[in-house]
Amino acid sequence: MEIVNFFEKLAGRWFSQRTTHALSTQQSKAGKADLEVKFLAPDADEVKELCQQRSQQPNQPQSGSNPLCGLLIQQSSTVEGDTQPKIATALLVPLSPQAEADNGIYQGTLLRSGTLDQSTYVLEDGVLTIISDSKAAHSEERLWFINDNLRMRTGTTELANGLRIASFCSEIRMGVKPPQAD
Repeated sequence: MEIVNFFEKLAGRWFSQRTTHALSTQQSKAGKADLEVKFLAPDADEVKELCQQRSQQPNQPQSGSNPLCGLLIQQSSTVEGDTQPKIATALLVPLSPQAEADNGIYQGTLLRSGTLDQSTYVLEDGVLTIISDSKAAHSEERLWFINDNLRMRTGTTELANGLRIASFCSEIRMGVKPPQAD
């Protein structure tokens, strides 16, 4: 599976249940979210705009890196103890793979709206790993599908102050019609 196919499969409406655990304090929190994920073609205005913004920034991928597609993610989430949902929108754009090995491993740069931090992606055996580094934190997130309507996400984040956080999400695709009986 190539990165574009994986991103196409991510599109849709999802319900997410999340558990986050701070390893140093041994505190856990549960949360839930509604996600609306829209697949975008590489020539979509939002994709072109993000790539243009990045090409003008120092230490960012230059014009030789082509966008493959985009994902526009709208999220409404609540965490245990919060009374108001948090609303967020993000755009993810994978650039052409730096390595396309014969063994099916794809690796490249991932642009994210709202940050200049560098992220990379690795897609291997149907598992997408996103690695992000900044002065404030290092994070790794893994996504994979159990079936077309159920996906899993795990993540680890280490903040500059030493706080380490682990998370697990199970996400169910919403609005899918059951298969027709024969």
